[in-house]
Amino acid sequence: MNTQPFDNDTLLIHPSTHGEFVHAPAALANRAAYFGDGLFETMIFTKGKIRFRQAHRARLKEGLKQLKICDNKLTSIVALERFLQGQFGKTSLRVRWNVYRGGLGKYTPQNHDARELILIQKATPAQRIKKTAYISTEITLPKSPWSHCKTLNALPYVMANIERNERGMDEVILKDPSDCISESGIANLFWKKENIFYTPSLSCSCIAGVARGNLLKHLRKYGISVIEGKFTEADLFSADQVFTTNASGIAYLQQIENKAFDTSSIEIVESLFD
Repeated sequence: MNTQPFDNDTLLIHPSTHGEFVHAPAALANRAAYFGDGLFETMIFTKGKIRFRQAHRARLKEGLKQLKICDNKLTSIVALERFLQGQFGKTSLRVRWNVYRGGLGKYTPQNHDARELILIQKATPAQRIKKTAYISTEITLPKSPWSHCKTLNALPYVMANIERNERGMDEVILKDPSDCISESGIANLFWKKENIFYTPSLSCSCIAGVARGNLLKHLRKYGISVIEGKFTEADLFSADQVFTTNASGIAYLQQIENKAFDTSSIEIVESLFD
């Protein structure tokens, strides 16, 4: 392999299938790969529209402000939606919008401009019922000023879902460092007891989910009581029904450890995703 003097550039190589070191694509050198320095939005494009479009854009904007990444040149979500309409019509899609800090540098960035990568897949229906779930005792979600943001540094969720898979479970529930219930391994957590809905506060290290925020507004719009707070395992186990929400929809938890829950449809919740 021919190499050039380093100067101020980075030499990027990787082993080929034949065991030889070859040049790697320059695009692999970015702060998303080096530091997880960025955010992402997972969105559902359905019936020719990005579901909860404005809420996704607002969350991304707030997250970029938290991470001090400039969004002046960021693609408009309206322009992205128009592109999807033109290319895919009304095909249902799962769209992941990665936005990360440009430049390289080490821990100290060289600039704060945003760079983007958009991943598009066919959407698959959410799993309606998850039969088995448990509360992790090994993995917790750390608190930070940006713990409510959907950052590219998702290692706690990766490790939680490895643990879940090794245990042969359908869902894992995570807590914060104060032992309060936070969220599931892939979604926000809600439960219902005697016609009142409950969900952990954002102060419990859970992501400010777009579906979560829209469901809170939806329930309150119809005068339904919903409480955000700090809750214990005992609070969760006292529920009649437990479910999770994310961009794909909702999933009911049938059993958490040794406690069984009702999995019948909650129409007021499901109507939000119709």
